[in-house]
Amino acid sequence: MKEKFKSWAFSKEHGKCDVITLIIYLLGVCTVSFFHEPWFDEAQSWAIARSGTIKEILFEIPHYEGHPPLWHLILVPFAKLGAPYELSLAAVNIFFMTLAVAVLLFKSPFPKLIRCLLPFNFFLFYQYGVVSRPYSVLTLSFFLAAAFYPSRNKKPLRYVFSLAFMCMIHSFGIIFAGGLCVVWLSEIISKYVKEKTFLKIFSDKHCWMMLGLLVLAIAIIIEIFPNSNTYTQGHENAEELFSFSFSYVQVMWYIMYLSEAFLIQMPDSKLDSYDVASIIPQFITAVFVFVIALSILHKNKKILTFIIPYSFFGLFSALIYSSPYHSGMVGVFLIFVFWGIFADNGKIELPEYINKAVSSLRGGLKKAVVAIAFLPMIVPIAWSAYSSYIDIRFDYWYKEAAEFIKEYRLYDYKILSSWTQDVISEENDSWRIDEVYACRDYPKLQGLATAILPYFDDNIFYNYNIDDHDKTFMHYQSSTEEEAEAIINKWREQGPPDVVLDRCQITKVYPDIDVNDYVAVKRIEVYKPYKFKTDKQYITIYVTKDLFNKIGTLEELTAKKLY
Repeated sequence: MKEKFKSWAFSKEHGKCDVITLIIYLLGVCTVSFFHEPWFDEAQSWAIARSGTIKEILFEIPHYEGHPPLWHLILVPFAKLGAPYELSLAAVNIFFMTLAVAVLLFKSPFPKLIRCLLPFNFFLFYQYGVVSRPYSVLTLSFFLAAAFYPSRNKKPLRYVFSLAFMCMIHSFGIIFAGGLCVVWLSEIISKYVKEKTFLKIFSDKHCWMMLGLLVLAIAIIIEIFPNSNTYTQGHENAEELFSFSFSYVQVMWYIMYLSEAFLIQMPDSKLDSYDVASIIPQFITAVFVFVIALSILHKNKKILTFIIPYSFFGLFSALIYSSPYHSGMVGVFLIFVFWGIFADNGKIELPEYINKAVSSLRGGLKKAVVAIAFLPMIVPIAWSAYSSYIDIRFDYWYKEAAEFIKEYRLYDYKILSSWTQDVISEENDSWRIDEVYACRDYPKLQGLATAILPYFDDNIFYNYNIDDHDKTFMHYQSSTEEEAEAIINKWREQGPPDVVLDRCQITKVYPDIDVNDYVAVKRIEVYKPYKFKTDKQYITIYVTKDLFNKIGTLEELTAKKLY
């Protein structure tokens, strides 16, 4: 039985097992997607496709979204023709992710056991399969590139097209494709140098194709480069975004991205001084994994193929912009690299020191080491199971908020949505969470309204996009104090709200208002899973006492008052 399993597990033949795996994957993703409620980023993409013009989607919005417009263009026919929001968004994403998994199953040279486990990896199954983002298309482009990689020198056109596809869907696609082209170009140059025919490089078709790809990448970079007022993770403009100070924290992050993709769970944000002690065990694990991975890749002659694109990604993420979700692309890229190793060698060659260490082990210790080696395959599957369970078991908040507004016809009244207010201390200009009135207002940044509006045909919030009320998507635009005050003045002209969506500093907009005139009538909890962690938050809906009495069926809740 043991030998029979080994024969099956290490077989590279494609057949029924791949078909069954694809069916299980599709059924699993469809099941979780049925319960999944779109997060803000998913709603934002749909809103852009629904209410943005083609001109805006192509030339204006990318400067604020930070990635090319292809994903929004894919959604345009569904959103503009009135297709169901949640169903259409999930169907489009599942289509691309299922194609990506099909390429992995039927075209990759991995042994059956690996092929059958990989689709249920956290990022391939939940984060990119259930959560509808452009990463599903980016994953497909990676796997197509991996399938064409072995024949890139004989048939370069389809490999270059897959890299171009990668560039057109996401900014990180440009980074990885650029790194892969640098490696490819270095291989070509090395060949001509050895042959002492360097001038032939100017007539090499591969180089000309890469030049065309470079032109495309530059055009996309120009298209997505942040405007001066683009708001990104607390950065008010492009100058702040690209100004950074190098420290040991960035080095830690650079090393940890690899393990984050398969083994560990990093903090939600960049390390502060008080986080360092708690992260040391994870960092030690990450260093160990990083060194082992590099030694294996070096043994299999893929060290440059990995380290150059990974460094482009890691440095950009550590120094400029990153999110935990992006580490999944490191996992997808690592699949690409090992795909190439199996295609070239038929197996993974282990360094001599690992072979010697493993051969010296006996009995249970050897089995334990083998089990540990499989953790990068098993742990992400456990992440998928946990996150899927949380998504099925608990509701998200936006749909429930929309249903509450519809149930009591609150859209017939003036609804004010909370906006981003970066609270600061007047003393030291540092972040603080208490109720101070010194804050930076960004009235264009209204995430709650953005995520709720796909459930409505029109904009129901009077203070959302007040200068272009038909738009239901949010521009990531910061505001100067003068701009913010001008927008808030337009809110004042509409008069005080009857309904307030979530707690906010309403007295800054309406100084004469009495917050005691508003009562809390609905508290909505959020359960947002990521690996083994669940982000638990809540929002509160307030109405005036007059409206509360008029409706008559609402229940007053105990909650913090507006301020």
